[in-house]
Amino acid sequence: MARLCGFLLKIIFINFKANIIKYTFVVFCKNLIVKKPSFVLSIVFSVLILFSSACSSESEENTLRIAAASNLRYALEEINTQFKKETNIKVEMSAASSGKLTAQIQNGAPFDLFLSADKKYSFYLYENGFANEKPKLFCSGLLVYWTNKNLSLKGDIREVAARNIQKIAIANPKNAPFGQATVEALKSLSIYDSILPKVIFAENVSQISQYVLNNNVDIGFSSKSLVLSPKLLNKGKWFDVDKKLYKPVEQYILLLKNDNKNAKKYYEFLFTPSAQNILKKYGYKVLKP
Repeated sequence: MARLCGFLLKIIFINFKANIIKYTFVVFCKNLIVKKPSFVLSIVFSVLILFSSACSSESEENTLRIAAASNLRYALEEINTQFKKETNIKVEMSAASSGKLTAQIQNGAPFDLFLSADKKYSFYLYENGFANEKPKLFCSGLLVYWTNKNLSLKGDIREVAARNIQKIAIANPKNAPFGQATVEALKSLSIYDSILPKVIFAENVSQISQYVLNNNVDIGFSSKSLVLSPKLLNKGKWFDVDKKLYKPVEQYILLLKNDNKNAKKYYEFLFTPSAQNILKKYGYKVLKP
């Protein structure tokens, strides 16, 4: 018992800088250990709990939780790294379809910020009391189609209707804004209904990347930001979808009601030239200076 208490005391005071106080307290406790070991042990454990809570609280103060649409994943990883360098605030990110993240926030997920690929989701949360300020546009995403197979593609999406194209991946338009943009583009050319039997609906654009890379589909419609990411750059071949065929996917940021003082810092950082240049590098249409 005495040895255990002595060991725990050393752990507690390993970070104490006041050596005289440390020495005096340890001597005092060692004397108590001989007489009342169980009493001292209870004190030691109580102090350990207090120290643990303090460390946890400090960690929480330097942490930010964001929910982000899948297409933003790689661009935000770079932005988050830069943000941490400048502020020493760690960013924990969950990436999924905008619709799925909206449902999670409604069900109490502890996010501080929501970066959506469709303003209807962020405005829905704002209008239902999940935020005090209106969502703000910070960039727009563009649509591409790409393949990892040896297909003779020339950059006209009408070619996805060709007979040799058997499987086409599209993000589920019910939850994923890039899926909605894809359907809009295909309907603009009146070919959506004809290719529908070939379509495989993915949960989000990240899943489409897996389908394409694993050759599970012939063609996948995705976000330009993903094909320009370090992980996918120079893999397969891709083409821009004519912007006249669909509305660019507007990306909005929403400051949620979680009282995290760091959330506002990140919110403001996203509009700085540093962050906007990173978004531009990933193929986003950024805001004019």
